[in-house]
Amino acid sequence: MEEQFLDAPRQAKREARKKAGLPASPQVGALASVVKQLRTMIESELEFTVEDAVFGVTHLAAIYIDDIKDICEYAGFKYIIPKSFYSPVLHETGSALAGHGFGLCQHWQNDTQCTLENRDLPWTYTLAVHYSETALTSTHARMRVAVGTFESALGRVENFTMGSNAKDQYPTEAEYWRDVKDTILKKVREIPWETPDRVILTGEVEDSGFMKALNGAMDEHYGFAPPIYSADSMVVAAKGNAEFRRRGPADWQ
Repeated sequence: MEEQFLDAPRQAKREARKKAGLPASPQVGALASVVKQLRTMIESELEFTVEDAVFGVTHLAAIYIDDIKDICEYAGFKYIIPKSFYSPVLHETGSALAGHGFGLCQHWQNDTQCTLENRDLPWTYTLAVHYSETALTSTHARMRVAVGTFESALGRVENFTMGSNAKDQYPTEAEYWRDVKDTILKKVREIPWETPDRVILTGEVEDSGFMKALNGAMDEHYGFAPPIYSADSMVVAAKGNAEFRRRGPADWQ
């Protein structure tokens, strides 16, 4: 109750902006413009109208569920809460796992059967690594069902200065790849997390130097490289979100 009281001025300001036809915040406006562009591209390419969508995000600082709902509203489509989803925000790791077919029941059209299947799924551990021109992130995740993937802040590192564009700032590429390895391993060195059953990659990971650094980091820390899933790294999270959408919204939405 106290948190709601303290948050009231912020919410009032957001509602006032929305009534004036503005995005709820400048940040919402910036992200919604990107989403609008993506929506236009999808509709043009696939020749159908996007009326609603499951919305997954990376671990952006200070992005909350009301931001996501307002982004969707301002971009012109309905925000869909995936079935069996109870966390505030759906993050990219769970979406990418679903995109690869992990943590999904087979008989999803039968809620009772799906629930029974989900209970029998084993707990597994994933190291999720995102690499792009502007960012390098690493997350240690625990998962039984993809939509319920748990990622502790203690097992997460986000670095927006270690993307591939940073190579030119280093005297040598060897020094850059050394820091990439250190970033990937930062949290697993600090805390003895469970050995991952797999590594999931998202972003622009075709760089052979990056793959070499990643395999080197795994060998260095674990003594071997767990299975690395890099197929469709640019779109695998979107594929997972599409699968969540296909299975329908949460019963309580």
